[in-house]
Amino acid sequence: MPARAAAPADNAASSDAAAQDRVVVRSPDGRLRVDVRVTDGRLSYEVARGGRVLVARSGLGLDLAGKPSLTSGLVLDSVRRRTINESWRPVWGADALVRNHAKECVLRTVQPETGVRLDVVLRVFADGVGLRYHLPTQDGLDTWTVTAEHTEFALPPTATSWSLAAGTDWNADERHYRQLQLSEVETAQTPLTLATGDGEHIVVHEAALIDYPSMTLAAAPGRPGVLTSELISLPDGTKAHLSGEFSTPWRTLTIGDRPGDLAESHLIENLNEPCALPDTSWVSPGTYVGVWWELQRRYTTWTEGPQHGATTERVKQYIDFAKEAGASHVLAEGWNTGAGNQWTGQDFLTPQRDFDLPEVLRYARTNGVGFIAHNETRGFVDYYEQNMDKIFARYAELGIHAVKTGYATKFVLGGTQRSHFDQEAVRHFQRVITTAARHRIMIDAHEAIKPTGLARTYPNMMTGEGVAGMEQQNYKGRLGNPPAQATILPFTRYMGGPADYTPGVLNVTWDPAGLGTRVQTTSAAQLALYSLFFSPTQMLADTPENYRDHPGFAYLKGMPASWDETRFLDCVIGDYTVAARRKGDTWYLGAITDENERTLRIPLRFLGPGSHEAEIYRDADDTDWHDNPLPIDILTRTVRSSTVLTLRLVAGGGTAIRFRPGRSA
Repeated sequence: MPARAAAPADNAASSDAAAQDRVVVRSPDGRLRVDVRVTDGRLSYEVARGGRVLVARSGLGLDLAGKPSLTSGLVLDSVRRRTINESWRPVWGADALVRNHAKECVLRTVQPETGVRLDVVLRVFADGVGLRYHLPTQDGLDTWTVTAEHTEFALPPTATSWSLAAGTDWNADERHYRQLQLSEVETAQTPLTLATGDGEHIVVHEAALIDYPSMTLAAAPGRPGVLTSELISLPDGTKAHLSGEFSTPWRTLTIGDRPGDLAESHLIENLNEPCALPDTSWVSPGTYVGVWWELQRRYTTWTEGPQHGATTERVKQYIDFAKEAGASHVLAEGWNTGAGNQWTGQDFLTPQRDFDLPEVLRYARTNGVGFIAHNETRGFVDYYEQNMDKIFARYAELGIHAVKTGYATKFVLGGTQRSHFDQEAVRHFQRVITTAARHRIMIDAHEAIKPTGLARTYPNMMTGEGVAGMEQQNYKGRLGNPPAQATILPFTRYMGGPADYTPGVLNVTWDPAGLGTRVQTTSAAQLALYSLFFSPTQMLADTPENYRDHPGFAYLKGMPASWDETRFLDCVIGDYTVAARRKGDTWYLGAITDENERTLRIPLRFLGPGSHEAEIYRDADDTDWHDNPLPIDILTRTVRSSTVLTLRLVAGGGTAIRFRPGRSA
């Protein structure tokens, strides 16, 4: 379990708070201020930073079935404050040590007309704010039905924003981010990211999403820049059914001067509970390879037949390749009965006839490689719920400790088709994590709920999809992911947690089935993604044959998937991104650009003392994103922390660099 060193201080309750109507909470460094007021019975808040208002006066409250709205008639009853100051070590992460330092304030309100009590909990960090509602234990109120939430975010309407339109479909998070003036945004998924005219960067999201629907955002009519929480409905039209004492997820604002401040923040994780697993020795971050990209490119099939991909022989080839690449796991999609076609009648315990599971597992163990079992429910969640414990128990007996889940197309639970993101769906995804943990199984969840930092509590929740990843390059009628998307993702989708983007396709023009589609980057840009996109279960997505034929493969051998330190160096959202990550004494730097060629000058101040050997993988002089994307130049040079590197990035291209310590003369 990660070490904790909580040091609460200045805890105090204000017994005379009923006379107050204003409470101010400041960040530990004093720069960020949250002002909460009860005015004429209505709760509201304002956020300012350095004297400049970032979130103007915004309303708070809930609606409960059968009760007057908890947006009015409230009285402030008491206030309790404390300081949180701790450091903790993640089981895996972007940094080996995380500081959690915040001022917390609990405002206890009551609605005298009904006697209903509603607490508002605030935590103010140097890099943002967390706010949640708490329904305490109270006489005569054992169950609750939430019919609406009224958390407002009055943000600068002229700010530039990056977001996805709100949706309830299984692929709502698998779309391209749009850039709009905030006043033009009608609905949005979270995270929503914006840059103000004064240079501040803000992300609106949520943390610790448990037993509650996903929050989306909707524009308030006639109030430019004001977004209101909109919860995904249950089939009966309500939002959440609760019992007993309950806390909602945190509504979060991550705030920074630079885009890099956002990407380096641990605010979302810090608003989650510490690790709940008594033993995490079996949780093992690492890269993986497997039968996947060849399926996407229709080189092989999920179904049994002459082109079946997940055969015993083919998966053994991937196991050999995993050992060569330093990857810890191999994935085989299409290994089990029922995979492919309509994905009906799935059996997650019985292999297809040309896949010898015991032999594959034996061969994998011999080579020190784990096996990832693919469980694509195709939305038939009832079957998975009823058999999940049996499936995972059998996997544990076989020595399978990693599962990639899938929920494509629909979500049928309790005999009812519902959104992937309502309260019951959220409960299901949580049951998968906790059931898997009992059997020492790691989860890579696709078509699942967005990440909200829960991996701090359940670190076997390794990664997930919820992103327009590499598979988006395959669909006819689309151009694939435009280069700008990769420069946006670290400051949007990745703000919630890791993503299984499946990078590393080096033969970007490989089209064995004549699909007429391709990856919309250069090969060098694919290498750079390993520094930009974090996932503790990180795929090397291309095939063994394509890797062995490409000089860039040398960069990926032994690639870390968990890091000791992360720095986002020079970034303009939607234009270019440069990031560096350290494992031990080795740094990996990645730089990418959008559809425009550009030259960047990058100081290497993050390097330690002494000289370092820079192994540089960059686009060749004749590399062209559209017509000649494969050539890579590889060169080495000696650098120091005082060096400023000049990086020429071709349109849609990138540079990847590995820095190793040299002589310390």
